[in-house]
Amino acid sequence: MMKHIVLLIIFSSSLTSCFKSVDQVDAETTVLVQPFEGMEKDLVDTVLLTFKEVYGVQAYTVPSIKIPDYTFVNIKSPRFRADSLIRYLRDSIYPKHDQVDYVVGLIDEDISTTKYSDYSSRSIKSPEYKYKDWGIYGLGFCPGKSCIVSTHRLKKGTTVENFILRLKKVSCHELGHNFGLPHCPNKDCIMQDAAETIKTIDNVELHLCDDCRKKIGLPIQ
Repeated sequence: MMKHIVLLIIFSSSLTSCFKSVDQVDAETTVLVQPFEGMEKDLVDTVLLTFKEVYGVQAYTVPSIKIPDYTFVNIKSPRFRADSLIRYLRDSIYPKHDQVDYVVGLIDEDISTTKYSDYSSRSIKSPEYKYKDWGIYGLGFCPGKSCIVSTHRLKKGTTVENFILRLKKVSCHELGHNFGLPHCPNKDCIMQDAAETIKTIDNVELHLCDDCRKKIGLPIQ
């Protein structure tokens, strides 16, 4: 069965919904944060700590790696394909770490994907020239073993403090998709669909709503 991919322009995605299966998350769940070259260590450490605080999982990192050359495109501007990156993380990085349940890639470069109006038929959203190579903040399999988050767009037009908060939210959102969580209608939940605006990210809270917590087996706060 074809893997579904959830697009997030930042939490945004009209690609497809998650499968019905949702993983159960607990203190034994282990997440590897894999930085690509150019990522600042302080930001990597921030994401690690955030995963532990929000999801209660184990998280660790490894040295940064080179961005695969084949993921580069220059359709509208120089970018790296997010769909290729999450497949690379799933197929080449995840198998190297026996004790890891999920791999979260962090990259400082701009990333993109194709945005579909109907994912099953591969119908590109109109206008096609705009959405064929659509710049995004992150992308993740839903459910699945890998996701990618880019800092490139998150740092624009804001303070350092808010940029870091955006990074925390997007990282938790993408990992949530890996767990199998779909977009959530709760306006405060970190799993809300951003609907193609950064304002949604700025408005949501850095936590899951009770419904989303219950789905992955986390206690209600």
